[in-house]
Amino acid sequence: MKIIIIGAGPIGCYTGYLLASSGHNVSIYEEHSEIGLPIQCTGLLTKDFDQFNIPKEKFLINTLKEVEVNSPNQQAKIKVKEYLICRQKFDRYIADLASNAGAKIFTNHSFIKCSNDKILIKNNKTKKDIELSPNVIIAADGPLSKTAKAYGLYHNNRKNYYGIQATVKGDFDAKSYKTFFGKAICPDFFAWIVPESKTIARVGLASKKSPKLYFDNFIKRNNFKILDVQAGTIPIYNPKQKLQKDNCYVIGDASGFVKATTLGGIIPGMQQAKILVNCINKKKEYEKEIKSLKRKLRLHLLVRKIIDQFSDKDWDKLVKIIGKQEIHKILSEHTRENLFPILLKCLIKEPRLIYFSKYLIKTR
Repeated sequence: MKIIIIGAGPIGCYTGYLLASSGHNVSIYEEHSEIGLPIQCTGLLTKDFDQFNIPKEKFLINTLKEVEVNSPNQQAKIKVKEYLICRQKFDRYIADLASNAGAKIFTNHSFIKCSNDKILIKNNKTKKDIELSPNVIIAADGPLSKTAKAYGLYHNNRKNYYGIQATVKGDFDAKSYKTFFGKAICPDFFAWIVPESKTIARVGLASKKSPKLYFDNFIKRNNFKILDVQAGTIPIYNPKQKLQKDNCYVIGDASGFVKATTLGGIIPGMQQAKILVNCINKKKEYEKEIKSLKRKLRLHLLVRKIIDQFSDKDWDKLVKIIGKQEIHKILSEHTRENLFPILLKCLIKEPRLIYFSKYLIKTR
């Protein structure tokens, strides 16, 4: 089967790797000249990444053992095991996996349009158009996906966050990263400090509006020396987003498969890729097989809608509860990829969390 993937990010290339390994004729087209650039992600992965059996040595920068959660007047520390990766090296590694499996990768090639069973790709160097007739086309070209829009798979009510992050110099605990919640820091999301080492960290935040204002204030508050800055658009998961139309599928950020609580998309995107490839190989229904993963993302979205209504006092109350030993143990045992067991066990151990259910009514 001839399959074309638009977008050579890690989700597009991982999908290409799985498809090529299954014997398909796979071509991946990337509009940028270099894979892994521009960088638009913190690169922090939970230990759930281990499920993909991908060696981390070539792109791992740091292994974090603790997260410090800060509200305006409270602080809690939770034991974790999380990986900080170099996104450029990671993206290239996944692209190499795809290439070694037989997928052909073309950089400097942009998707232009689709017509009937054909698509038009432009070579950005020669300015020549290339007409192709794939059996399957997969849109993996990011949150503003031109491919999804062309195929009518870009939901009209799609919304995005806008993230800004800098690599900074400072004095850090190399094994602990920090998150900061509250109206003064970032009203509709949170800020983070994730150390690469004792002297270098990735510092950033995301917001639906005015991210640069909050980012500049956070940098000044901590007196960091900026080495470089990245920025990017991050989609908000929409349960109404369709994932397939005719022979076109959307995947990764192009489909909005991002955890609304943290905006992490690599692990859900790779899980989504495995499901899609299994559907293509075994002629299963994509929308049906993806339901379990969609349920997890819907729960993240519900939690996001609840905490978006928090006052600073609510954040203080929650972080104080998180600091309790029995809650700390639950949060240390489970990753944030799947919120179901976390919420259930925490509610059993700490019934006072029901207090926050008052915001459920406003989410409807």
